[in-house]
Amino acid sequence: MKFSFKLGLNSPLIFLPLSALAVAPTYCLGLHFSVFEDKFECIDIHNSLNCARSIESGLSNQVNHIQRTQPGHLTIALNSGKSLTYTDILPANNPVEHIAYSAIEQITDNLLLIHQQLWEAHSYILLDLRNGHEYSLAGYPLLSPQGGYLFVAEQDLDAGFNENALQVYKLSENTLDLLYELKPENWGPEQAYWTTENAVSFTKKQLNPNYVSNENQPFYIETKAVLSITLDSQRVNIRYFD
Repeated sequence: MKFSFKLGLNSPLIFLPLSALAVAPTYCLGLHFSVFEDKFECIDIHNSLNCARSIESGLSNQVNHIQRTQPGHLTIALNSGKSLTYTDILPANNPVEHIAYSAIEQITDNLLLIHQQLWEAHSYILLDLRNGHEYSLAGYPLLSPQGGYLFVAEQDLDAGFNENALQVYKLSENTLDLLYELKPENWGPEQAYWTTENAVSFTKKQLNPNYVSNENQPFYIETKAVLSITLDSQRVNIRYFD
């Protein structure tokens, strides 16, 4: 899970003691499940699992292969007629081992995105409904305009529960092939969006190494960047613009 403290212009400034974060790591002021603009913001929900379940409820009204036959059990019907069930693990005496599953987006007709809520972190499973194959993703995936690629991104500089990551996958007829992967330690992508079928614009967000609170220094430094895929060789390049 990622803490994303997002306050509107008219919102009161709220300070949380460190003890509150330690006891209830799924609490935050506003939830944002991805680094992509307007993707899964739960403005009025302050618990990440409740946010994911709210997203799932909306999705289940649009498709018929997602069911919850009982609390804590997410059942997915595959194209073959078989089904997979994801069962929440919520031991009362060991919250560090908590894991809860929510279906949050139908990426393509055959690919379903499942969010895994851990105690302090989160992760994603991309489930292929044709064969039940699971792909573990480093962040939230965004499909390219023509459906040929997935750009996967994660940024967690605020809390550090998840690794910062960029991945590019090529969608072939029956598989998902990893073309590129980067997991930077001191920066992460945000405000990402596809500009063409083979180019992604994003902001490189990093901590300011020269930050001094009493000198009016920015806490973060942001640099515009473009990730491009060379179609003939499938090579990936990133350009940064100061």
